[in-house]
Amino acid sequence: MRVRIIEKRTGAVLADATGDQVAKVEGNWYFDGAAVSKRLQLSSHDYTCPYKGKCYYADYVDDPTRVIDVAWVYGDPKPGWEHIKGKYGFYAGEMRNTRDEVTP
Repeated sequence: MRVRIIEKRTGAVLADATGDQVAKVEGNWYFDGAAVSKRLQLSSHDYTCPYKGKCYYADYVDDPTRVIDVAWVYGDPKPGWEHIKGKYGFYAGEMRNTRDEVTP
């Protein structure tokens, strides 16, 4: 299976992975950092999930374009969520500024 995350307005590929570089967790896609565009930059915008812990959002930056909050990363998740540590999370389907493309 191949999964790609596309930024809807520009058509930029934000993540592209096959096999064990991508996993679906709680309905969202989580990608290894190597499968994610180098144009994603972590921001100071954070969120604390009551059971996963604190994550930071990532923006897509391609000057002069900046698309905020296209992904998120848990740097130090709570126990039981170590499998998403350092992976980039994206919404599955079409949500906000992104959409996924899944092929067998």
